[in-house]
Amino acid sequence: MVWIAGLFLIAHGLIHLAIWLPKADPKAPFDAGHSPFAGNVRRTAAALAVAAAVVLTAGGVGLIAGAPWWLPATITGAALSAALLLLTFNRWWLIALGINAAIIVLAVQQKG
Repeated sequence: MVWIAGLFLIAHGLIHLAIWLPKADPKAPFDAGHSPFAGNVRRTAAALAVAAAVVLTAGGVGLIAGAPWWLPATITGAALSAALLLLTFNRWWLIALGINAAIIVLAVQQKG
């Protein structure tokens, strides 16, 4: 089960790169570099996506390896991801926000 959870964290981290790093596709249902609050945030969103990907991937690797630092890395990565989703919010992100919330809740439960 630890392997599956670790691989999930790694995949969850890497998906950020696939969504926020490519140029916007005009045929896509939304622009991942647009914020309803701040307009064009492509560079900020890309930086947050890279940070979330690195930290979530580290958390997944740490979990698989049994490293004690996987918990803070995972919580930090999920928080970065949630911040990115809120910055570029659209209705498509509701499930992703739920995933990040579940990751944080489950990680905090592991701590206690």
